Amino acid sequence: MAALGWKRLNDTPDYELYPPSIYANDDDGRVSPPGDHHELIHGQDVSSVGSSRRKPSRPSLGKPTKKRTFHLLHLSTVAISLICLVLAITAVADESASWRLGVNNRQLIVLGFLLSIMNICLGSVAPTLYLLLEARFGSSTLQNYNGILRNQFFSPKLSFVWRLVIGLATALPLGLSVAYKTFTGGSSAQTVDVAALIGNASYYGMFAPPGLQLLGEKTGVSIFSNATLPYAVASAPPNGSELPLPTAAQTYGYNVILLHNESAAVLDIPQPSYISAVQTLLAGGESWNISAPVFATVATFNHSSTRDPDAYASYFDDVCSAAEESSGAYTHMSMMNDWSVVLLNHPSPGDQSLQYIGLTPDPGIEHMPSCSDFFPYAKAYDVTRQACQGTWTITRGGIELVEGSCDGTMLPVDRQEVILHNSLFLGVWYMSSLVEFLGPFATARNESEWSGPSMAIGVAAMVWSKITVLNSPISQDESFRASKELARLTAEEAGLVYAVNDTAKYIRPTLRKSGLLYLLLAIQPALVIIILGWMAVLRSTPLDRGFGLVSILSGVDRDSLDSLAGAGLSGELSRSVKLVIRPTYEDAKGLVKYYVAPASSTAAVQNEGLTPRMIYH
Repeated sequence: MAALGWKRLNDTPDYELYPPSIYANDDDGRVSPPGDHHELIHGQDVSSVGSSRRKPSRPSLGKPTKKRTFHLLHLSTVAISLICLVLAITAVADESASWRLGVNNRQLIVLGFLLSIMNICLGSVAPTLYLLLEARFGSSTLQNYNGILRNQFFSPKLSFVWRLVIGLATALPLGLSVAYKTFTGGSSAQTVDVAALIGNASYYGMFAPPGLQLLGEKTGVSIFSNATLPYAVASAPPNGSELPLPTAAQTYGYNVILLHNESAAVLDIPQPSYISAVQTLLAGGESWNISAPVFATVATFNHSSTRDPDAYASYFDDVCSAAEESSGAYTHMSMMNDWSVVLLNHPSPGDQSLQYIGLTPDPGIEHMPSCSDFFPYAKAYDVTRQACQGTWTITRGGIELVEGSCDGTMLPVDRQEVILHNSLFLGVWYMSSLVEFLGPFATARNESEWSGPSMAIGVAAMVWSKITVLNSPISQDESFRASKELARLTAEEAGLVYAVNDTAKYIRPTLRKSGLLYLLLAIQPALVIIILGWMAVLRSTPLDRGFGLVSILSGVDRDSLDSLAGAGLSGELSRSVKLVIRPTYEDAKGLVKYYVAPASSTAAVQNEGLTPRMIYH
């Protein structure tokens, strides 16, 4: 055989290499190349070119092994997937963990990170199963193996089934990353130490909410309207049809409770500085739920007119006669529609615990109805201070009473003094507000069952708002000392402000605790377990997790590679080519042989199985 000819070109590291069959001899006996037949090999050792048919002269680098049912990597993958699943479910289901993660989207970030790890685990075992399925049940084409190993569903000549499987596997993590973010709308709560967070104890009392303390000239009208407006809106008839009365205690706004259709309470609220301190702690969407035993101003319908009509009528006459001679105790305002609102109470300063209110025929703008004219329309309400329970929600935007109740427990007499001995002059300040609040029940809603509840709420809110602007520790003036009964009491003793051992829950928006979400999180770990189960079923198939370019080159039959000529750079073939896998036993050792054959040159491939516990080279 003629020797290879090569020549260094112009003192560069490039050589011209020529096939022996076309070499020609120079006159001096050296091999010289023909003019146009050559290819360049840059900087390579060409001393062994042309020796492909010789036995290897270098030591073998391959590592023989026997096929295991499961590799340590596979078991580690299952363990990591399950750990990530447990952590992901804990991040949602555990109240404390989800609450701590519910800041700045940390819960979404953690779940996204854990889903990514689970996807990596799935991606580390899925291709091995795909290869086993292709070798056992598929057409065993080189293009299918290539597409599976490269995880490209656009790989040339890849079968439709694998194109679909790889496409779905690629889309799965994308779909999961979108799907879990749709479970918004949940919340997680944690009980917190109020004193530690806001820096002082919790105080409640007769306060206006933040922002309303300095409005007006201490008339109380602004906070009366602010407190009663949510009730007025909620009880208004939609489309002209009256709503049914609530069957249980119903809250409105930040401190109004309709206890039943004859009684209403206006609760004391947290100190404004307390509310503001909480609001500064809150991020968007966060809230506090605080529950506390508090005092309330309660108005309840007086049934004396039916229980003892004579005594009721006599007492009414006495009160009305005394009020007619006093300024602001017996007041009337025309609604300019033949009806008017009338308010009657004891002269101020004095006992304000009984309020008569009613809608009467209008005697005229400049005329007061006589006591006898008002008597048939008068509704009597007892006003007291009672012990109640309230639960509020505080957000960055405000405070709302969400639950409340009163059991009828009266406060001690000292804490009734702000009602029993005070100068409120309610009729001077509240008539226009009462016209707007109660006026519809004289005309359009004159048959509404909401009339009684509205009067109860109006009376309770009127007394509460006036005491709040006059006697609250924030706005207290000299009128607080107007009577000797009040003069002997501090604000705490009078029940105007008091420390409360309240319970606060810090609520943060989180993902919903949904079984469907947990199922979604479990998809990838479940697939990993299923894949390992199938790998155990297909353990005799002559492929393992190390299958790839090295294993094919190690065991390929050189003579079968001729059909691949022309794909050295493109890596593409004009038609499908089968890869036949044949485990054999030669020279006292197991071998895995690979044969390349055009798809049309052989029938459907049935690759042979491995011999258990045999070491293959």
